Amino acid sequence: MRAVLFSLLMWCLVAHAAPLTLRFEHLGVEQGLTQESVTSIQQDKRGYIWLGTQAGLNRYDGYRVTTFKNDPANPRSLQDNYIQSLYEDPAGQLWVGSKGGLDRYDAATQSFTHVLTKAAVLAMIGDGKQGLWLATSEGLQHLDIASGHVRMLRHADADQSSINDDRVAALVRDKHGNLWVGTARGLEMLPAGGTQFRHFGAQDNRLENSIMSLSIGADGVLWAGTMKGVQAWRLTGSSAELLTVPVPADLAGVRVPRLLHDGDGTLWLGTFTDGLKRRDPATGRFYSYPRDNRERHSISDNQISALYQDRTGTLWVGNWFSGVDRVDLASGGFERYTDHAGVLPGIGNKKVRAIAPAPGGKLWLATAGGLGLLDPAQGTLEFAANDQPRQDGLPSDTLATLATDHSGRLWVGTLNGLFWRDPVSGRYTELPLSEESQVRYIQHVLVSRDGAIWAGSRQALHRIDPQTLAVRTWHADVNTPGELAGRVYALLEDKRGTLWVGTENGLDRLDRTTGNFEHYRHDAARPDSLSHNRVHHLYQDEKQRIWIGTAAGLTMARIDEHGTPHFKVYPPADGRAPDPIGVILGDAQGRLWISSTSGIAVFNPQTGAFKHYTSKDGLIDGSYFIASGYRAPDGTLYFGGLEGMTSFRPERIHDNPYPPPVVITDFSIFNQSVRSGTALDQAKTLALSYRDAVFAFEFAALHYADPQRNRYAYQLQGFDPEWVSADAGKRFATYTNLDPGRYVFRVRASNKDGVWSEQPVSLEVTIAPPIWKTWWFRVLAACCVLGGAYLLFRIRIRLLLLQKQALEQQVGSRTRELVLQKESIEREKENVELAHRNISLLSDIGRRITANLDSEAIMSLLYQQVHALMDASVFGIGIYRPERELIEYPFAMERGKRYTPYTRSMRESEQLAVWCINHAQEVFINDLEHEYQRYISKLDLVSGAENMGTLEDGSVPTEPRSLIYVPISVSGQVRGVITVHSYRSHAYQRIDLDMLTTLASYVAVAFANADAYRQLQDAQQQLVEREKLAALGSLVAGVAHELNTPIGNSLVIASTLEDKTTEIEMMNNGSTLRRSDLRNFIDAAREASTLLMRSLRNAAELVNSFKQVAVDQASAKRRQFNLHQASQEIVMTMKNQVRKAGHQIVLEMPDDIVLDSFPGPYGQVIINLINNALLHAFEGREGGEMRMWAVQLGSDRVRIVFEDNGKGIPVEHQARIFDPFFTTKLGQGGNGLGLSITYNIVTSLLDGTIRVDSAVGIGTRFTIDLPLKASLAGD
Repeated sequence: MRAVLFSLLMWCLVAHAAPLTLRFEHLGVEQGLTQESVTSIQQDKRGYIWLGTQAGLNRYDGYRVTTFKNDPANPRSLQDNYIQSLYEDPAGQLWVGSKGGLDRYDAATQSFTHVLTKAAVLAMIGDGKQGLWLATSEGLQHLDIASGHVRMLRHADADQSSINDDRVAALVRDKHGNLWVGTARGLEMLPAGGTQFRHFGAQDNRLENSIMSLSIGADGVLWAGTMKGVQAWRLTGSSAELLTVPVPADLAGVRVPRLLHDGDGTLWLGTFTDGLKRRDPATGRFYSYPRDNRERHSISDNQISALYQDRTGTLWVGNWFSGVDRVDLASGGFERYTDHAGVLPGIGNKKVRAIAPAPGGKLWLATAGGLGLLDPAQGTLEFAANDQPRQDGLPSDTLATLATDHSGRLWVGTLNGLFWRDPVSGRYTELPLSEESQVRYIQHVLVSRDGAIWAGSRQALHRIDPQTLAVRTWHADVNTPGELAGRVYALLEDKRGTLWVGTENGLDRLDRTTGNFEHYRHDAARPDSLSHNRVHHLYQDEKQRIWIGTAAGLTMARIDEHGTPHFKVYPPADGRAPDPIGVILGDAQGRLWISSTSGIAVFNPQTGAFKHYTSKDGLIDGSYFIASGYRAPDGTLYFGGLEGMTSFRPERIHDNPYPPPVVITDFSIFNQSVRSGTALDQAKTLALSYRDAVFAFEFAALHYADPQRNRYAYQLQGFDPEWVSADAGKRFATYTNLDPGRYVFRVRASNKDGVWSEQPVSLEVTIAPPIWKTWWFRVLAACCVLGGAYLLFRIRIRLLLLQKQALEQQVGSRTRELVLQKESIEREKENVELAHRNISLLSDIGRRITANLDSEAIMSLLYQQVHALMDASVFGIGIYRPERELIEYPFAMERGKRYTPYTRSMRESEQLAVWCINHAQEVFINDLEHEYQRYISKLDLVSGAENMGTLEDGSVPTEPRSLIYVPISVSGQVRGVITVHSYRSHAYQRIDLDMLTTLASYVAVAFANADAYRQLQDAQQQLVEREKLAALGSLVAGVAHELNTPIGNSLVIASTLEDKTTEIEMMNNGSTLRRSDLRNFIDAAREASTLLMRSLRNAAELVNSFKQVAVDQASAKRRQFNLHQASQEIVMTMKNQVRKAGHQIVLEMPDDIVLDSFPGPYGQVIINLINNALLHAFEGREGGEMRMWAVQLGSDRVRIVFEDNGKGIPVEHQARIFDPFFTTKLGQGGNGLGLSITYNIVTSLLDGTIRVDSAVGIGTRFTIDLPLKASLAGD
């Protein structure tokens, strides 16, 4: 009986255990963790996940990380950032063990209470009562939570019942309350309520006895992770027996710092170097999950530092160098086969195009790299690559489809034919088909019940006799009725023996008697037709319904007694667009499992409901192939795709059954958070003012299987009539302008599988009305109105009695008041008018000052305006030079006379100007002798004759009595000071200081504008001169090369003529000269002279052209010039450079177009366009061509076109080519200025327009439109 119960338990565990292949999601520093090393993990009672690191504590809600760190200035912060352990006691209090001691977290204030200090807490566990056991490197400690008393249990050599070693690393309590302790020398046990330890094992210092972690399974076996391997102990009451457990060799010698039994009884082992390991409780087999750089969803690091399973079934794996990984163990059931081995064998190549059965429960897999024979039971694979053609071997073409016939032959359809494999010899034989490639391109193979092999290709359907291998072929012809409709995707023989063919043009039914096909196609006007003409897969269920997978979803065909199909389309739910279907397979429950480009969906024909699974549920990444699927005899389903193969038993696929706890994580008013975190969790009500017109709630479902697929529903009772649905992308609810009253905000959530929380979380919100809407205010107001009415009545009676007596007094008093009011109003009117005039005047002065770009003019204008506004007997502007520690006064005036420019040293602090700049504040003095001490201690440097400057006419300055100094500031930096003096005491009012301060701001802007304009002019002039020199250099180089040919020819002719002359002279001197010799000499001289004159004339013409072009290039003078002649001269100077680059330039222009413009800038434009084409258009090639032509537009304009047949300009660059410094050849000869200068010359100096048209791979065209007569005159 026990054996039966144990087997049943194991079956239940296997049926709902997590799959072997796991997909981990990562959380690291980039998501907000304080540090990469996660040392401990704990879920609190609200559902938050707490992650301890070496640099602080982190709280995670599935979307956001909240961090807690030590703050020396805050005594309620963590006492140490190096977190080593976390524990939540039965009362819901979170305890934090660190290298500095033990802290208790206060959720209400989000602060910490320091319970123990100077004690590194490595692990902790509750004692089952009101205390904690703490593991430290200095012994075992017990904390009484109520009293705060700490009891230390340490090793004593003389006490055999004391703990064997003070280095305690691991703690665990069994179901009897006994405490099991792992130390550096072995296993200890402290009985419940006892004080004496019992020792187990060798009790020595070997690595095998140094225990780092402990975990007790549901079977009562205690597992211990040590510095070298693991131990297993059978616990019986207060005794323990060491078990001999088969352990893999790679685990026997590795350090195991973390152990965990999950909710299914599976043991998880976190190693120090070999990643995560898993022990199957049913078989005892170990599986390894190391870091795999080829798999982005493997664990992040092999050095495991923490293990934890939360209440929703998610396994958390902390590691030392990459944060924490998580995987949902409570749902799924899908296994993944990929091209590399892991817990399952590798399948040779990840692209699985077809799957077929093989003897012995094995599977044939057609992949992009060859043929595999997979044994799922033994976990082995035999793989034959087809990268090389072999005699009688596997075909080397891409394998597209597989099928096994009744005699055991494997039929292999490829892109270039059909082959069959002999089951005995393993030899492959090609079946002869048509020579036409589309007919030989096999897409699908079906073995019918009579043993015939049907092979569908892109243009035909073949039937192969199983005995004779005779082939009958039906060719596709879309336009002929009764013929095959097109490419064959799917084949199905229904239970009546009818052959159905899925094609790219609909569904065909073959009449085997006549050999004709009947077509069924999609009709947009008929909802009872196919959902799409491209039929990918066909499947018939037990109720003889044919399920059709198309490029637009699922269609069902019900066959009537006449064999006619009646279609019904099943669109996906939730408004999803239908996905192209790859394979449809049924399970034992009558459900359909459907692969597609987006994953796998299960469809229930009874309810019409779909449920979709993706790679996040354990499927492979990417799409699934058409017709790549198989159902094994044991019910296992296999689907092949781009990234491998998915396998599963449908009855083992299960959803995560745990509803998520929901918390309200934040509350904000006007987008400003006012309450957040656990402090908000504990609140039951919120009181708001009527002024809080906009507020919002943020919430989170603390379910970590896949937080992005959690869904929410919220409602503000009293406002929302229904529940409002939201997904993880909108985890907030905002409300505006609600009426005063009482509301209740409720929110609930579902996990990724649609399991909703049973009870919503609620928070009462009370919005207080304004005072004038309260009942007591209204009662009080009514009383006041009644009382006021009565009082008015009494007052009225009294006034009537006194009115006659007081009338004369009131008339006189009223008259005096009216006179005073008139005078007051007139004074106020004058003040307002004065202020208005001052504002208008200052605004006008500011505009005039900032519009000026000359510093001298700015200062002169400011002096004139200040002198008109106030007593400015002395006026000056000082410029602060911090690099020289000076204040320069380039402009100063006294009574219309100008001072000689002078300076003030910043080192002399006893100066009002220096004080104003150093403090960036105004100086306001109306009586110098009595008020100067507010700023400086003595007046020697202010009123002394030797320090007051010198006027240009030599007169002596007058000592001032009233002074104002205002700093000139730009962007927070003091740039100078404005000085105003008067000879009179109390000459200035506060309005004068305000006006001068306002003018100082305008002056600061004007100075900044002037500096920027001057720098811009200098930079622009340098760039233009540099481009002119570069263009002139190219011009000189071209002309020099062109002159080289005629001058060289002239030298050769002249030297030849010189030799002939010497020869004839020698013949004459020797009296051997004959008449024929003289005639020959004369003829040769004439020919030489002709050639010499031609060459020199060409050189002269080139020199004249160069002179004109050079003059034009070096200046911007306006003159009339012939467009063809000027363009020809410029092109001639560039021909050498073009020819050296291996290209040519063609000029096609009429010779009657005359421009009155600027030939020099025009030439620079053409040279820039040629240089731009040479640098960019013909990169990596020769033989390019540039063409330049022109046409007159009407009577006053001309269009000049420059084009090349180069590589063209990408569209994303065309809008920026005229921008300064934009270049794709930075550091390779391009500076990004050529086309910018070209654009500026054309649009400004030449008064025209330029545009670019380009296509990549075709070429580029620049179109320039110019007036025949430029609008600018002169230079």
